[in-house]
Amino acid sequence: MSRCLVIINPVSGGGRAAQYALELEWQLSNMFDHMEVKFTHGAGDATRFAVEASRDGFDAVFCMGGDGTINETVNGIAKGGGKAKFGFVPVGTVNDMSRALGIPLAPLDAIRSLANCEIRRVDIGRCNDQYFCNNIAAGVIPKVVEEVTPKEKQLLGPLAYFVKGGQALFTTKDYTFRIRTEDHDFTTRSPLVIALLTNVVSSFEKFMPIASVDDGYMRIIIFREYFIMDVLRILPLILRGSIYTSKYVTILKVKKAHIELLDDIELPTNMDGNKGPLMPVDMEVLPGFLQVYVPKSPHLHPLSETHTSAKATKKK
Repeated sequence: MSRCLVIINPVSGGGRAAQYALELEWQLSNMFDHMEVKFTHGAGDATRFAVEASRDGFDAVFCMGGDGTINETVNGIAKGGGKAKFGFVPVGTVNDMSRALGIPLAPLDAIRSLANCEIRRVDIGRCNDQYFCNNIAAGVIPKVVEEVTPKEKQLLGPLAYFVKGGQALFTTKDYTFRIRTEDHDFTTRSPLVIALLTNVVSSFEKFMPIASVDDGYMRIIIFREYFIMDVLRILPLILRGSIYTSKYVTILKVKKAHIELLDDIELPTNMDGNKGPLMPVDMEVLPGFLQVYVPKSPHLHPLSETHTSAKATKKK
């Protein structure tokens, strides 16, 4: 008997998630023999629910929420052994994973796409004792992004992060990082360091067009020290998708990395929209670790691994 768990964050999208619960349940009832639904009430609930389902042998765990809920659910699947397949419906502000995987941003469209889906194995990253599926960042932007209020997100959407991030870029604050990878060991000063698994950051789908969700690598993006007037040149490059070829960043393509802060301060990270661990961090890519339900496509992404068909059992 096939079983799935559905985790719903009722406050995601300004409370819109609960509106789509019945539609999702109906769709999944055609794919699985047994289904359970749980609503989150606070931080850590999605992770706990996913751990329990994974360890109990559920075939799949689905969630409905934003990038933070997705991160929590993926952490639960990973900590529960990683055997459960993963599906999600985006109802957040930024929805980076939806953009990276080609999942419709409109919740109803995402739900209906499950009727014609397949399984794609995608990479996730381990950072200390946590996991991430899109990015982890340290520096000036993560600190101000945490200050974005629910009301700002509801009113401005992804623009709320863009505005806060743009304000942060006007700071002259830099940090001293030591970065060690398979091929590098150096010290650098930077206002912002990002470890990225996909092509998307904060809804900018062209941020790292050379990256793929399943190429087995992460990109360490190190923004160089710059003067305030350089910001006027950096933002257009991000919008055009050409920041990675510019003089403003150094990019390392790696499988493992250790990053530590040499300044005598505490510096938290931001992981997939959630507050991440304090520096230092040990990171590694877990290639093809996560099995994700994605809409079927007529042809594969040029950098992707072979997709396998979703073997969803029809409810009898």
